[in-house]
Amino acid sequence: MRTYVGVTLLLVLGACGGEASAPPGPTAAEAFQQTCAQVRAGIDEFNRHDYAGTVASFERAKVPAKIYAQVSPEPEADALLDAVEYYANLAPVDYPEAARTSEHFARSKSITLNQCTTGEPIDETPPTPT
Repeated sequence: MRTYVGVTLLLVLGACGGEASAPPGPTAAEAFQQTCAQVRAGIDEFNRHDYAGTVASFERAKVPAKIYAQVSPEPEADALLDAVEYYANLAPVDYPEAARTSEHFARSKSITLNQCTTGEPIDETPPTPT
């Protein structure tokens, strides 16, 4: 009986630990780069006055931006996600007016340009005096 219990226990434990674990998701740097690639595409579309294309690019940026915000402890990741979601959810017809008058648009513009045109997350922490 002990042999049966021992074998059963081994089989159960083996089944629990024998499954391949899910591959890790993208790193913060990878998610950031994926997000910014779509953000830059959206900025290009906006500059061509293709607001539907702008929305589509920011819509594609939402998933990597969410991942970036989840895996990065930096507040800039959350700010980038907020900006991406704002632009993705803005109706194409509303882009010209929002660009002229909306504080949220201006704040999101600053975030996306500062983070995604430099190629690395912005660290707005003042330098430590030496």
